[in-house]
Amino acid sequence: MPTPAVYRSPRALAVAATTLLAVCGVEALVNLGTAFRLHLQVGDLAAGVELSGGSSPLDTANLYDNIRTLELVTTVATAVVFIVWFHRVRVNAEVFAPNGHRFRRGWAIGGWFTPVVALWFPRQIAGDTWCASARPDASGVRPTIPSHLVNLWWATFLLTNVLDRIGSQYLDSAQYADSYQEALAWLIASDAVEVAAAVFAVLVVQRLTAMQEERFAESAAPVFGAYGGTVRG
Repeated sequence: MPTPAVYRSPRALAVAATTLLAVCGVEALVNLGTAFRLHLQVGDLAAGVELSGGSSPLDTANLYDNIRTLELVTTVATAVVFIVWFHRVRVNAEVFAPNGHRFRRGWAIGGWFTPVVALWFPRQIAGDTWCASARPDASGVRPTIPSHLVNLWWATFLLTNVLDRIGSQYLDSAQYADSYQEALAWLIASDAVEVAAAVFAVLVVQRLTAMQEERFAESAAPVFGAYGGTVRG
């Protein structure tokens, strides 16, 4: 039997996750620009066009590889912090609404690492957590929360991973300029979608954290005698 859910502020984890997500977004933008430049250089080289400014595709390729390595390290750190935050808000949601959750709280971590179900478990957990964290109306009924933001986050998250995997496989097997350019095109698309995914992820983190803080403040106010912004002695 699981232990009773206890509310803990997700604010510190939200700040850390937001910061790391922003760094990932910036790295994806830099990666996108570098990959696009490399794509053009390889095309010019294959066509026999003289490269301007003494630039070298090899130098750009080395820079691109270094940025991708740095991005991988940042992504791992971001994933760890984000999943810890994700689990925290899932537990908090159980404080607000003990029922209505399709999966036990442990799946807020395990769902990310279990093959196949990782494609939809985190999205469903996020949706349940979002609804449970919503402020109920006067009759105690929680309104239906628009899921567009959560859907956009999850769709772009999945898409950028698919595009990156395809591009990486093509890049590893590329032997000619045209196949190398094709691989870069997939990776450019992945970086572009990753920027959007980072933005949507930040919005989800900020919105859900704010919702839970508001709910907890409202529930704690009567306990401490706080009404209408004042505290009774």
